[in-house]
Amino acid sequence: MEELDQDRLSSLPKIILHCILSKLPEKDAARTSVLSKAWLETWYTFPILSFSTSKFMKMYPVQGMEDKMRKMLGFCDYVKKTILRFRDQSLTIKEFKVEVMNSGLDHISKEDVDIWLKLACECCVEVIEYSQYVLVGQCQYHVLPICAIEAKSIKKLVLKGYIKIDPTFMNHSIKFTSLRVLSLQQVLLGYQHAIDHLISFCPLLESITLMTCFVLGSGDGTKEKLKSLSISGLQKLESVDVVGIKDVSIDAPSLETLCYSPNYFDAPFKIDFDRCKNLKELCMLYVTTSTFLTEQFPKFPFLEILKLSYCKMSERINISSVRLKVLKLSHCYNWKEVNIDAPNLLSFGYIGHGASEPTISFLRNSSQLEVNIWIHVDYVNLCNLRKFMQNIKPNNVLTSLALSITNSSNVDALDPVASHVSFTPTSIKHLTISHFPQNKYLFSSVVKILLASCCPETISLSNYSGSKEFNEFFYETLMRRKEGECFCSFHDTKCWWHDLKDVKVTRSSMKKMDENVESIIFRLDF
Repeated sequence: MEELDQDRLSSLPKIILHCILSKLPEKDAARTSVLSKAWLETWYTFPILSFSTSKFMKMYPVQGMEDKMRKMLGFCDYVKKTILRFRDQSLTIKEFKVEVMNSGLDHISKEDVDIWLKLACECCVEVIEYSQYVLVGQCQYHVLPICAIEAKSIKKLVLKGYIKIDPTFMNHSIKFTSLRVLSLQQVLLGYQHAIDHLISFCPLLESITLMTCFVLGSGDGTKEKLKSLSISGLQKLESVDVVGIKDVSIDAPSLETLCYSPNYFDAPFKIDFDRCKNLKELCMLYVTTSTFLTEQFPKFPFLEILKLSYCKMSERINISSVRLKVLKLSHCYNWKEVNIDAPNLLSFGYIGHGASEPTISFLRNSSQLEVNIWIHVDYVNLCNLRKFMQNIKPNNVLTSLALSITNSSNVDALDPVASHVSFTPTSIKHLTISHFPQNKYLFSSVVKILLASCCPETISLSNYSGSKEFNEFFYETLMRRKEGECFCSFHDTKCWWHDLKDVKVTRSSMKKMDENVESIIFRLDF
């Protein structure tokens, strides 16, 4: 009875077990195959297939070219046998993902990939994600096989890298009649309007992503960037993400999310999406937004999320909306003042360099508003931090402040008193410091300027190699509450430092870029 109770999970229907595997990381899902025969069978019939030459090479390091060739041929054989097992057992493949990196291109032919795609299509595949990356100078494009166009079952198609959609496909009678999601990144198309033609044969599209795609030039046949995009007639389209196209026109009343970037600063561009009246989320990168905020922004009454990154803006910006809930301004330039009249705004984020500008004012704000600031500041400008904090109005809206402090030149230690700005330090929930000067001579001024600028509930310090001394110095400084070491001289009343009773120290760890990043957290008890 105990064994039966313990193995109830294995007795669940396959569809539920497959759902459980789909929620796990790929490596953990594969490990379940050793639990029991039932789990092995579940893994063998798991309809999400993912193959990557780079991951394969990491699992089986090669020694010499002959060993590499043998293992790549083994990889090809493994992929083919896996798909054949599904086809021979009349099993459906829900998702087929294949990534061919530089390490495997010498020994994986385009014919191999064509066979894989054909077999997957025979198994009624719903999702195809195919990525092919090669070194510069080896850019031979793989022409997408006709089976990927003919398959009626495909609902999502993602193509990345050196893949070509041949112009002859445009003349084929059956084209993506079930496709909901189309994503093309760095893909080569036959001619300038090929993408418009392709999209017109996808009546059920809900999401379109086009990132830095290319076309063949009409003259010598060399590739050039896709210059224009026109989308209309798609009644179910909800999301569009476009990068690197200069002229974009979208007529989609159902569109809710739009992300656009011409790809780099000051690139000439033209985008027309005035007819997308139901737009709820708008993200724009590398564009001039001065006319947009004054002329076009009011045309979208249902906009709830606005994100502007690396945009050139007017010196003074006024943003007014009763529907706006999220506003994020990242690395924008030229602006000095922003006035926000958004009574239902719940989240505001600012990312920038320096600690002098801009002035940020919330004319009307919700009691639930969270304001999060991330700034990169050089040590020589750190004394401007207090003025920057003072320029966020009203001063009780700031939730968290994250700082990266660098020391680009050898300078003398700053005098916190000499650079004093007379105001009560802002109370915030979180202060995060990801980087700080390694020069011990600067520790004291850094800590005192920070503590004079804000009164945080928690302080998080990155615990990386070389940070131990700074972290210990910060803690010892917090615990010293003697006259002359605080900032009472700045105010008529005692500073918050005197009310500090205790500092509790904890550690946290999170994964970033496959590395564990540890932080030391100080919780201040008043």
